[in-house]
Amino acid sequence: EITRFIDASNNAEVRLDGGQLVSFYKDDFKAVLASPLPPAVGLGSSELKVGSKVDIIGSKTPGGHLGKKGEITRFIDGNNNPEVKLESGQLVSFYKEDVKGVVVAPLLPPGGLASAELKVGSKVEIIGSKTPGGHLGKKGEITRFIDASNNAEVRLDGGQLVSFYKDDFKAVLASPLPPAVGLGSSELKVGSKVEVIGSKTPGGHLGKKGQITRFIDTNNNPEVKLDSGQLVSFYKEDVKVVVASRSPSPGGLASAELKVGSKVEIIGSKTPGGHLGKKGEITRFI
Repeated sequence: EITRFIDASNNAEVRLDGGQLVSFYKDDFKAVLASPLPPAVGLGSSELKVGSKVDIIGSKTPGGHLGKKGEITRFIDGNNNPEVKLESGQLVSFYKEDVKGVVVAPLLPPGGLASAELKVGSKVEIIGSKTPGGHLGKKGEITRFIDASNNAEVRLDGGQLVSFYKDDFKAVLASPLPPAVGLGSSELKVGSKVEVIGSKTPGGHLGKKGQITRFIDTNNNPEVKLDSGQLVSFYKEDVKVVVASRSPSPGGLASAELKVGSKVEIIGSKTPGGHLGKKGEITRFI
C-alpha cells in the first residue's frame, strides 16, 4: 500500500504486505483494485473495517485475550478474520467470531475546531499534561491521528515524535513567512526540490540537492533533507528551487487515484531489492 509520495514525480514509499517499507520509482508499481470482503458475523461491513475499535468477546483464538480491546489493522483472509492491534501494542490475528465492533462516538477536535481545521500537518501547541513526558508549552505539527478519538501523533519542533491525548493540544495559526530572497513564496515551500548553490552554511554541501522539510525560523531559512538522507538547516541564500517536470501517474492514472493507502503491485525492477511481482500499500510519499 502507498504510504506517501516522495517527490513531484510520483515516486512513492510502499508498505509491502510483509510490512517492509520500500521507496519505489513510479514506473515500478501500478494500482490494483482491492477485493471487497464480506462483513463479520452479525455486523454490517460499515461497522467492522480497518480502524474499527473492537472488544475480544470469545476464546476461539488462542492466547487468553478475552476481554481485551484493540483496533483492526487489516483483514488476513477472505473469511474476514481480522488482525487486531491490542491496547498493549501486540498484534494478534483473531477469528472473526472472537471480536465485536465498539461504536465510538465522533468527537470534535480539541479547541472546538471543525475537523477540517485540525488535520495532518496542523501546527499545534501543547496546553495540557495528561500525556506524560513534560511537554507543556511545546509546539509541533500533527503527523497522524492514532485513533477515532482524535488523539494524535505530533512531531515536536525538536524533532521528537510523541503521541498525545487530544485534550493536551490545540491548533495554532502559523504566522506567514516572507519569501526567500528573489523567490516568490509559491516557489519556496515545504516539499520544494532545491539545489545548494552557496557556502554560507557550514558542512561543504555546495552542489548537493534535496527537499525542504520545514522552515526553521521566521527568516525563511529551511531545513533540507539531502538526497543522501541527511537533514541540514541552511541559510536561505544557500539554496535555490529546482523545477521538477511533472510526470503522469503510472498506468495513465490521475495522481488523485494514487495516494496514501492505495493498493499497488510492483511491476518493474528499477528499484533495487528484487520486489518484482510483490503487492503492498502506499504508506507515505517520501
